Amino acid sequence: MPYTYQQNVDPYFENFKLIEIDDATYTKVSDFAVELVKAKAKEPHHKIDNQKEHKRFMTGFLGEAALEKFFGIPVIDWTIGPSNFYNTADIPNYYVGIKSVEYGKFPVIFKNNFYAQMICIRSVEKPNNIYICGLATKDVLNNCQSTELIIDPRLKARGTKTGFYGFDKLITVNSLDDLASYKKR
Repeated sequence: MPYTYQQNVDPYFENFKLIEIDDATYTKVSDFAVELVKAKAKEPHHKIDNQKEHKRFMTGFLGEAALEKFFGIPVIDWTIGPSNFYNTADIPNYYVGIKSVEYGKFPVIFKNNFYAQMICIRSVEKPNNIYICGLATKDVLNNCQSTELIIDPRLKARGTKTGFYGFDKLITVNSLDDLASYKKR
C-alpha cells in the first residue's frame, strides 16, 4: 500500500499545534547542530551518511525546542557524546521520545519501540515552524510502520529502522499533564 501525506497526514493537520521557534533559539540549535556533525563524523554509521546530517539534526532539535516551549520545561540535552548514550526517551522524567520530520517525509522510527513518541513536523516553507502532531503509543508505533517509507537505501539496508504512518491514531496532547501515565516513577 502506498502511503502519502494527502492520505495519511494532511487530513489530521487541523489537530496539530503550531509552535514558532524564535530566531535566537533557531540560531542556537543550528550552531549546536554544526558541533554535533563535527563530533559525529568519527562514528562509523555517520561516516556513510548522505551529507544531510546538519538538516536532520536541526529538524530533530527544533522539534525538541518546540516541545520545550509548549510544555514549559527543558527538553534539549546540549551535551555531545557517543550516539549509543542518547538512545533514550527525550522528555525528562517521562517514557516519551520525540520524533521530528520535515513536511513531506514520514518519521523514521525503530522497528521495535519500547516507549511512546511525540511526533512533530517541521515546515519546509517556514523552517522555524514546528507542528506538534500528537503522541504515538509504543503499540501504535509498532503497528503503523512500513519500510517503504524509508527514503535512504543505506538506512533501509541496515534493517533496524522503518517509517511511521499512523497519524490517524495519534493522541492529542494539550499539556504535560496529558503525559502523566508515562511519568517515570
